[in-house]
Amino acid sequence: MVTVTSTAHQRDRCERWFVNRGLPHLIDQYSATEDVLTRTAPFLMVVVFAEFFLTFGDRWSGWSQALAFSAGIGVMLGGLALVNRLRGRRLVQLPDEIGIPEVVLYFALPLIPTAVGAEGTVLDNIVIVLVVNAVVLVLAYAITSWGLFPMFGWSVGQIRAQIGEVATLAMKSLPILLIFSAFIFLNAEMWQVANDFSLPFFGAVAVLIATIGGTFVSVSVRRTTVDLARFSNWSAVRSRCVDTPVEGLVPADADPPPDAPPLGRQAEWNVGLLLFVTQAIQIALVALVITAFYLVFGLLTVRETTLLQWTTTAELTRSGDWAIYWSVLGGEVVFTRQLLLVSAFIGMMSGLQFAVQVVTDESYRAEFAEGMTSEVREALAVRAVYLRTLV
Repeated sequence: MVTVTSTAHQRDRCERWFVNRGLPHLIDQYSATEDVLTRTAPFLMVVVFAEFFLTFGDRWSGWSQALAFSAGIGVMLGGLALVNRLRGRRLVQLPDEIGIPEVVLYFALPLIPTAVGAEGTVLDNIVIVLVVNAVVLVLAYAITSWGLFPMFGWSVGQIRAQIGEVATLAMKSLPILLIFSAFIFLNAEMWQVANDFSLPFFGAVAVLIATIGGTFVSVSVRRTTVDLARFSNWSAVRSRCVDTPVEGLVPADADPPPDAPPLGRQAEWNVGLLLFVTQAIQIALVALVITAFYLVFGLLTVRETTLLQWTTTAELTRSGDWAIYWSVLGGEVVFTRQLLLVSAFIGMMSGLQFAVQVVTDESYRAEFAEGMTSEVREALAVRAVYLRTLV
């Protein structure tokens, strides 16, 4: 017999499963005060504790300094205990809900060591601490709300899983990409541009190309997200829920079909962000493979004399051109800043072309989308069971 306690436990396991996969917005009635800020509370307490070391300024010394620090810690613990008591919690307990009292305490407590240990104008120091704490709070909220750290860990796992697919992606893309990239690489004007490129300007070009590619990927992701959340029957859901917290809770095939409500705006953005990261990894890996290919190709084909003619420079220097020479196969190869920039530029343009192909070519989407969306489809299947049986 399923009890309320066991249901609550299973629901908690399922919601933590969503969080660990970078999809916290799949949680029903996802709350800022109960789900987001409560997970940031330990980190914010560490921030407040660290700020109490501001008492160790030049204003105090010796035992008086230690006494001021200890008094500040006592005030902090007393404030936490008082808020817990007002909330009906144990005196020493992490909050299960963050409201105005906890936020006021977060901003007010660091003002004590700031005022006590301030070396300059107290008001100026207080304003600085308040601004810093506000920025920390906003960043912590954003990172926790969208599960960016679990999403980053998931992305690293995707990189490992997709290493084997990079060769397939590159081999399928390389013939088409070489048609235009080889002419660019063996073009004197391209090397002259690279020679005149400063790193800040090259960085700006990289950001521009990445923005255009990201726009294409976003379009592709938006098309995919809505379809992934639809299931025609529980049999399709059951096959996706193996080794998940709801594996034994999937309704029978004879039960009414899955009727999970459409994804809300923030949940859709959360799923879209995860899909965006996955597809961006594929594109980045293709770009890196093309960049590495042209680095090796350039080392073997572009001699120093040719490079000097193309760039119209008198000589290559280690400081300005990053020139490094090696003896290979009885000859000499040279690595330069120009070679790196040309190869990176062609790699980025190749990645952009691949992004366009993934969006516009049905065969590309059919071949590469399944691996990209399988885990997201699994999470949405778990959501369907979670909403039917646990909520």
